[in-house]
Amino acid sequence: MNVEEVQRRLWEQSKIHKENREASMPLFPTNAYDLRIRNLSDLIHQPDWLDEAALRVYVRSRGKAPGVDGTTVSEFKKHGTEHLQTLRQELKKRTYQPQPLRRVEIPKANGKMRSLGIPCLRDKIAQEAVRMVLEPIFEVEFHENSYGFRPHRNTHHAVFRCQQAMWQGFTWVIEGDVKACFDEISHKAILGAIREKVMDNKFLDLLQLILKAGVVVDEKLLPTVKGVPQGGVVSPLLANIVLNKLDWFLDRKAKYGNERMYASQRGEPNLRFVRYADDWCVFLIRANKRYAESLKEEIREFLLDHCGLELSQEKTKITHVRDGFKFLGFYLEQGIGQKGKFVPKIKIEQESISRIRLRLNEVIRYRPSQEGIDTRIQKASAVIRGWSNYFKIAHDFSAVADTLNNIAHWAMVKAISRKHDISAKQVHRRFYFNGRIGVSPNRTLSRFSDTKRSLDY
Repeated sequence: MNVEEVQRRLWEQSKIHKENREASMPLFPTNAYDLRIRNLSDLIHQPDWLDEAALRVYVRSRGKAPGVDGTTVSEFKKHGTEHLQTLRQELKKRTYQPQPLRRVEIPKANGKMRSLGIPCLRDKIAQEAVRMVLEPIFEVEFHENSYGFRPHRNTHHAVFRCQQAMWQGFTWVIEGDVKACFDEISHKAILGAIREKVMDNKFLDLLQLILKAGVVVDEKLLPTVKGVPQGGVVSPLLANIVLNKLDWFLDRKAKYGNERMYASQRGEPNLRFVRYADDWCVFLIRANKRYAESLKEEIREFLLDHCGLELSQEKTKITHVRDGFKFLGFYLEQGIGQKGKFVPKIKIEQESISRIRLRLNEVIRYRPSQEGIDTRIQKASAVIRGWSNYFKIAHDFSAVADTLNNIAHWAMVKAISRKHDISAKQVHRRFYFNGRIGVSPNRTLSRFSDTKRSLDY
C-alpha cells in the first residue's frame, strides 16, 4: 500500500464532499451527508498503514517519557513485529482497549504547572494511524488563516500574517486565548465535527475509546469525560477540527472582494484573523473599542455554545496596534522605519528573553556536579540553536543575540570555574578556542549570533 497515495485520495474525496455540501444551485439540491468518507476502520489496521504509523512514532518518541507501562522505543522495537501484529488484530476485531495515560506535570512560563497525558507506545501508534486518516480529510476544511499543527505551516507564517494585517491598516486587535483548551474541549463537539465528514461508526467508536482512556494520577485511575491529552499524538488535530468552527464563524463576519470595497466606501468595520492552535488574534479596521468588546462577547458565546470552551479572561485582551501586542512569544508593534514612518515590527517579547536566560542557567550551571562540561556544552548549544531558529525573524534578533551570547558565555565560565575550582582567568586560558568557550577547538559553545536574522517564511 502506498500511504501517500491513499492520503491523496482521501483528500480528493473530502474535497468533493465539501464542494457537494456547499453547492448552491437550486435545481440540484444537495444533502450535507452525501459523499462522506466511509470504511476508515478497515484502513487503519492494514499492515502497511500501521507500519508507517509505527515508524513515525519511533522517530518522534525516541528519548521521550514512556507511558504507564514504562515501555521505551528501544524495548518496544525488540519485539516490534509481534507487538504490531497483536495491535493490528485488536484493531481489526474491535477488541483494542487503550491503556490510561500517565499524568506528568511540567512548569509553565507563568509559574503554573501544565498537565501532560503520556500514552503508551502502542497507543501512540494507534493514534498516529487515526491521525494519518483524519489529517487529509480535514485539511480540505481548515481555514487558510489557521497555522497550528498543520503540514507546511508554522509559527513564523502566523506571525508574518499578523504583520501583514498591520501593514493593511487594521488598528484594533483582540488577543484571544482559549481557557485550558486541551483540558476542557468537549468530546461531543469533537465527535460531532468528525461525523460531518466521516460515516463510519466503528471508526468513531475507536476514537471515543481513545478519548475516554482515562488517566493515572497518584496511582489512581481517573476517568476522562472531556478534553484531549497534551502529549497525545492525535490531540492537536482534534483541537483544530473543533476550533475550525471558530475560524469560519469569524470568516463569515469578514468582508472580501466587492463586499470589502463597499464596506470601505461606507466606513463599515471589517476584520481579519490569525489562529495558531488555541492562540489567536482578530484584527479590526474602521472600528472602535466598543465594537471590539461586542465582537469579543460574540466569540465567547460561540465558543461556549459550539465548542464547549471558554475564553480566558486573563489572557484575552483588546489592544490598539500602536500600543503593541503579544503573540506566540513575539511582540508586534508600530516602530519607526528607515524612512522615518511608522512600520509594523516584530520583536522578541521580554518574557521570552527572561525564559531563555533561566533555561541557560538550567542546562549550564544548575546541573549535578558529576555532569561533565562537554555534556553541558552539547545541551546548551542545542538550546541556543533551537531558540535562535525560532526568534530569527525578529527585527531586534541581532541585538538580543549579542546580549545573550555574553550571558551564555559567562554562565559557562562560572560553571567551569566551579567544576574545576579555578578562576575565570584560568578558564579563559584553558578553555578558550578561537574566541569561544569549549573543551576543544571542535567542541565549543554555540552562539546565538551563529544564526542569521531571516525574513523568509
